[in-house]
Amino acid sequence: MKNRKSHNADRGRWIIDAAIPVVSMKATAHFRRGQLSITSFCLLVGIILGQQVHGQQDNGSVVATNTNLSAALPASQWARVESSVDRGLKWLAAQQAEDGRFPSEEFAQPAVTSMAIMAFLSRGHLPDQGPYGENITRGIDFVLSTQRRRGYFSLLPVIPPAQHLTPSQTVVYNHSIAGLMLGEVYGMCSGERSEQIEQAIHRALIYHREVQSRTKSAEADNGGWRYGYPESPTASSDMSVTGWALMFLRSARNAEFNVPKQYFDEGLDFVQRCYERDLSQHEKGVFRYRPVESQPSNPQITLANTASATLTLILGGRQDHEGVATAVRWFRARAYPNPWQNNYYYLASYYSSQAMAQVGGDAWDQIFPQIAAGMLEEQTDSGAWPTGGANEKQFGQSYSTSLAILALTPAYGLLPIYQR
Repeated sequence: MKNRKSHNADRGRWIIDAAIPVVSMKATAHFRRGQLSITSFCLLVGIILGQQVHGQQDNGSVVATNTNLSAALPASQWARVESSVDRGLKWLAAQQAEDGRFPSEEFAQPAVTSMAIMAFLSRGHLPDQGPYGENITRGIDFVLSTQRRRGYFSLLPVIPPAQHLTPSQTVVYNHSIAGLMLGEVYGMCSGERSEQIEQAIHRALIYHREVQSRTKSAEADNGGWRYGYPESPTASSDMSVTGWALMFLRSARNAEFNVPKQYFDEGLDFVQRCYERDLSQHEKGVFRYRPVESQPSNPQITLANTASATLTLILGGRQDHEGVATAVRWFRARAYPNPWQNNYYYLASYYSSQAMAQVGGDAWDQIFPQIAAGMLEEQTDSGAWPTGGANEKQFGQSYSTSLAILALTPAYGLLPIYQR
């Protein structure tokens, strides 16, 4: 599946063309080996040269066809962001346990460890290389060790019923986020570890499709994902789990695993059904937790659901769906919330930052500086970010710090799944 012949990237080309098309996961991984030391330099070159390309849309799309993400902040502010990220990574590395995990409640593993690994990757660090190479590798091995016989990733055994914050409820989160991370590192590893990742992803994709294709209790839920239990015929779907699930599929496909287009189409159809067409309901967002047909009351329209849906639709090639344009207008019509104004501040900020990076242009220039300012304000002297509000608090500081870093690093373009 992979050609392991190593080569050095053309650094000059990176400076001229900062966004490298994702031809394949392995090609991107090889290219990174030459660009690591000039990540910061390339951002600053973009600012100095004034390569500001905004608002170039085709057919009225809100997504800019070309954009320079580095133009959102002046050089002095990028220096602060980079220092903040580096301090956060140093703190994360110091928290890693002997078995490779990054601390969190056990029901949130291996998802939190996978988020931490992606935080290191987003700054250009690689497995087995540089100051954090061993941290990344040990984290990967821990995640691989959590795969169960049925193919899903969960540190704790999954048994019914699907009660709140138990493995039966969190399993598909753990599974999807772990799968996403493994898809991202697949082309960066070699030898036995590469073979282990390949086998693990193959097994994980089988379970992933099993959950997606279950007969749902409401027809509108078809194509999406939710919890490990309940299973058919009482299964359902929600936007929160489905967002992560679709990113796992995209990462696996980027890594050249066989993921049929049908799987994406069914999942994206579900996301579109979560769009709230009633404009009077758009105070808190524009995408629901579940479609109106399956959950008419208690729509749970939130910032996190809106950002996740916007991101997955764009990544899935459906940027022209009306919900994307509505979501971008919604983002731009209000100030980005402060931490105490959102129960899922870190998750929502990660999704929002990545989504606006995909949109690019003026939307990115408006929203990202607000997210960055909030994150810089929240970071503690230790380099960590404090735990979130009521709904995020139980996941701990490894979770909040990892998502904060991922929210600050889209402009680097180093995670293949999010490259424009």
